[in-house]
Order: sequence, then C-alpha cells, then structure tokens
Amino acid sequence: MSFTDELLVLFGKNVTRDAQGLNARLHFFGSIPVDDGTPFPSQIPSANEHTLPVDAVTPRPKVVALVSVNGGVGRSTLATALSSGLQRQGETVVALDLDPQNALRHHFGVSAGLPGIGRTSLQNAQWKLIQQAGFAGCQVIPFGDTDTQQRENLQRWLKRDSNWLAQRVSTLGLTERHTLIIDTPAGNNVYSQQALSVADVVVVVAQADAASLGTLDQLDAMLAPHLEREYPPRVHFVINQLDDSNAFNLDMVEAFTQRLERAPLEVHRDMAISEALAFGTDPLDSRVMSLATDDINDLCRLLKAPKNCA
Repeated sequence: MSFTDELLVLFGKNVTRDAQGLNARLHFFGSIPVDDGTPFPSQIPSANEHTLPVDAVTPRPKVVALVSVNGGVGRSTLATALSSGLQRQGETVVALDLDPQNALRHHFGVSAGLPGIGRTSLQNAQWKLIQQAGFAGCQVIPFGDTDTQQRENLQRWLKRDSNWLAQRVSTLGLTERHTLIIDTPAGNNVYSQQALSVADVVVVVAQADAASLGTLDQLDAMLAPHLEREYPPRVHFVINQLDDSNAFNLDMVEAFTQRLERAPLEVHRDMAISEALAFGTDPLDSRVMSLATDDINDLCRLLKAPKNCA
C-alpha cells in the first residue's frame, strides 16, 4: 500500500484503480480531472526513445515541461514567472503554451491578433512566425484561440504522430543556449505526453493539499515510460502557493516528503504575483522582494544547471 493510500485509509476512505493505475479515482475527493477530454494515447515512447531530432550532434535547447495531474495548482502562473526569472538570469527563453486553455497569452499580455500553435499547426505554417515578445526579453508562443473542431483535429493528429512536438521544436532554430519552457494541460493527455517526450527537465506542480498528494500514484504512471528512456528527464516536485503560516499546509509538505522520499521544492503564496499576471504584467518586475520571488529565483538557478545534472 502506498503512502497516499495509507493517508486516505486514515480518513476511512478507499482508493480504486485499474490494473495500470492510469484511471484512479479518489472517492474521498471525487474524480480527479484527467485531461481536457482527450484520452491518453496508447502509443507511448519506448524505453530508449528520445524523440527530438535524431541527429545527436545538432545543438538543441534545454526543454523544461511543467505538468500536473489536477488543475488549479498555478502551473501556468509558475511557467510565466520562471520564463521571466530565467531570462533575467541570462538565459534565452522561449515559453510555449501547449494548453488549449491559452492561459499564457493572458498572463504575458501578448496580442490576441496573431494565431497560436493550434491554428498555425493545422495550416502547416511555421511557429517562428507567431512568436511574440514576453517579459524581460523572453519570447512567447501562445496556443491561440481555437474552436471545438480545430481542437479535435489537432488532438487526432497528436495521437497519430508521437514525434509531432519534436519536429515542430526542431523548426524554431533554437540552440543549446536556449531554454524552452512548456506549459501543459492538467492530466495525462496527448499534450502532456508530447511535452514529456522531449523534456530534459520535468517540473511537477502541486499544492500543499490532500488532493494533490492523492494524485502521485497517477503521476508515477504518467512519468514511468519517460523515466525508462536512455536519457531520462530530471524530475523536480514543486509545492506551489505554499502558506507556511498554515499548519495543515506544513503537515502536507511533510506528507509529500515522506511519499517522495525527498523534500519537494517550495514556492510561497504571493498575491502580488497573481495580481500582476491577472493584468498581464511581469510578476518579477518589482523592487519589493518576497519569499515567492526568492523561491522562483532559486528554482531558476536550479533549472540553469547543465542538462546532464539539471
């Protein structure tokens, strides 16, 4: 029995899951949102497959994928802040929104006039043409507005072609001097699997609550095929929006530590960051330092490490 199961047993609740553990349902919390309606594809990468361009000597960017099983954990907010923070620390950053909710466009305050990757991909046009200026000099590639039919067409394409994202990234002309930050939808879906297939670093975003703790078994199954690659990604767990004045939050951090067998990274709650992003302004463009700003800068320094030790 996993630690997550034991925790729930303390509440007198049961956990049921299928044989692969991919469709777990936590009865205490209700059904966890698995995705945006797109089933997780059956064609997962093989154990030794790394799907970026096959020419091993071709320089390519460091790819950082932000993922979570449940929504509402501040994944897009953190992706935006990390893009600004890494750019401020001397990296050349491109932020890619792989989530049909299109949240990065609003967070960065970029133009809605240009199409995003959704329509651009379906038109077989180049992603280079839709890059926009983000915070502190970084670049943003939004998902863009799409209708239901366009999203369905794109999802069918991604299911059929496991190399779709790798091929698209290879056309951007990025080098080893670039860092590509990828925001993904919540859950185990075609978008998150495409991002994981190219990731050098995976940042798992959670909150200090039992709902996030209860997703870790699903997360293990989601990451498993990618951790078996010849060059697996490095995985960092981040407790986002932590309130360390809340005793329950601190108890949950300890529960995560026991379940993960290592302490998760922490980003403290800061309403100023949420307010800045709500108005499309840089959350780090402030003379007032905070715990959250320090946390984000520390995480950026960690992500700047070379690929083989990131």
